[in-house]
Amino acid sequence: MLKQQLSRRDFLRTAALAGAGLAMTLAGCQKITPTDEASETTSSAPAEVSGDLRVLILQGAPVEPVNEFLATATTAKYPKVDVNFEYISGDHAEGVYTQAAAGTLADVIFSADLWVVPFAMNDVTLDMKPLAEADPDMDLDDIFPSMLGLGVFEGEVHMFPSSLDVVTMYYNKTLFEQVGGVPTEDWTWDDFIDACKKITELEKDAQGNPMYWGISNATWNWWATVYPWIVGYGGDIKNEDGSKSTWSDAKALEGLKAYTQLWTEHNIAQPISLDLGGNAFHLSRAATWFHIPGQRTANRENIGDKFEWDAQVMPKMPDGKHRTGMGAWGLSVFAGSKLQEIAYYYVKTMVSPQIQELLAKKEQGVPLVRSVAEKGEWMENLPTPPENVMAFVKGADDAVLPTKGRDYPGECGSFYAGLVNQSYVTALESVIRGEAEVEQAFIEADQAIQICLDENL
Repeated sequence: MLKQQLSRRDFLRTAALAGAGLAMTLAGCQKITPTDEASETTSSAPAEVSGDLRVLILQGAPVEPVNEFLATATTAKYPKVDVNFEYISGDHAEGVYTQAAAGTLADVIFSADLWVVPFAMNDVTLDMKPLAEADPDMDLDDIFPSMLGLGVFEGEVHMFPSSLDVVTMYYNKTLFEQVGGVPTEDWTWDDFIDACKKITELEKDAQGNPMYWGISNATWNWWATVYPWIVGYGGDIKNEDGSKSTWSDAKALEGLKAYTQLWTEHNIAQPISLDLGGNAFHLSRAATWFHIPGQRTANRENIGDKFEWDAQVMPKMPDGKHRTGMGAWGLSVFAGSKLQEIAYYYVKTMVSPQIQELLAKKEQGVPLVRSVAEKGEWMENLPTPPENVMAFVKGADDAVLPTKGRDYPGECGSFYAGLVNQSYVTALESVIRGEAEVEQAFIEADQAIQICLDENL
């Protein structure tokens, strides 16, 4: 059971025009075949509405399997409607803008937290809030506020997210047990570092390097593993009105220094230049891997019986919180769709309690609606490991959202692309490689971002 509700975040007013591809890994979920389960979650009453509903999505898991369920549910409700999938190729944002301007965009489009604001600002997506408020079967209050907020722009709902995608710690239980015990909810980062230092001493190669690292380098520059350190130390990346970049403020620097010291001082993180020929966690060369719940199936398939593993919330930051990142992919309705009623039904079905529970049981996500997540019945009979499935829910309590990281003028980019992304990643890399001190690197990053803010606000 969740012990507290997720806090509501301020909705965004402006954001970057995202021009790059999806900045997240969408892999590791099992393929599922739609059955009558999906159709049983919706009304079977026939409707007279007919037509071809076009749905633009990413091909493959987890996006395609989820949409197969939604298609089954929609055609059960609207038997005279055919659902046709179209698949994203090339730059998604560019393709969306081009097709929207020509009036040829699909009725339902794949989206994510990084695209909500630019799509809304450019009148690409439909505000679904009036439809949801008039829908007796829709309860917006049942969706965790922070997750709903990912799809909101200026009070309007432009995307429904798919799942409670909280970055969580996957850990090698076998390695941790060799050095004294597995991570618990009470662990601080100091506890984690102490344990990982022991793990790096278990065995060395011929050159004296650890055979086992504490942390995989797979997500070293991901906003979802970097930004939480700034917040956990009391800092942020911008002031309240967004006019001043604060990556180099004292508290932000303190958090960034603590993060980079995992490489530069403690030597527990896999060097960012070290390629082990695959995922270090799967190869049993890294004791932890920080990623979303959707990686469970990939873990089971790739780890097999090499070692025992489980999941745990992230260690506590100095603010006493289990800081981590949380985002989501989702679906939106094209504002120019001629089938808005059906498109809305298709999209809103994804956040219905019935579909959320079904998808959770199929390991296609973690429920983002309270009525399902807090009951816990969705966890019954799930494949194991992991045993500690509640870590994926509890992690949301203290998670930080990418909202400030997307709230930049379009010319400046965002967490995901453009100047902002390039500036913080370059600074981070220079520090981890020992080429610059934290202060120097992030003062330079701040200056570059601030120039862009001054020129475009």
